[in-house]
Parts: sequence; structure tokens; C-alpha cells
Amino acid sequence: MSTGKIAIPYYGSLSHPNSGFERVFFILEQDATPHGSYRQLGMGIWDAGETPLLSAWLRQIGVNQLVCKNVPDRSLSESMLKSGIRIFDAGSDKAKRILKTLCLI
Repeated sequence: MSTGKIAIPYYGSLSHPNSGFERVFFILEQDATPHGSYRQLGMGIWDAGETPLLSAWLRQIGVNQLVCKNVPDRSLSESMLKSGIRIFDAGSDKAKRILKTLCLI
């Protein structure tokens, strides 16, 4: 049984100075176990032309957590939280484990 999906930006960061928001994400489906194992890894590609808000697209595909190498800026973090998406960075043990598994740190 799945407890939700976790999105991880392809290069680990949610935004890039020259190109804006990341558009490619790893999508993990988390199992409802004490250790939160993962049963499925997929890819998701955000089309800003179809769904202009990244947080809306993430919610649309069932994401409730976002894991990044570093914390996004305050306004983006607040926007995600308002949409029901929690953000974890590499300072979190869970996030660090996921990022290492995907070779992003």
C-alpha cells in the first residue's frame, strides 16, 4: 500500500539560475511500512504550458513530498506548503538517503 509519492528534481535542485525551474523529476512511490521502503521509481516531466504552476502539477500526479539537495527560496517553499507538499533537503536523513540512492549527492 502506498502512502504517497515523492518527487526529486532530476539534478537535485528545484531551480537553476539560468533556466528557471527543473522540469524533469524522479517520482518515488513510498510504501506504508515503518521504514518507508520504495516500490516504484518513475519519471515525470512538467509541462509549464499545460499546467503553469509547478505545485499544481505535482499535486495532480499525487506528490505530497519533495526532496531537494538544498532548500528552495522562501516564496517557493511557502507555495509548496500551501499546496500540501512538504519539502525536505539534504539536511534530513530521509532526504539524504534518497539523494544518495539516486547518486545526486
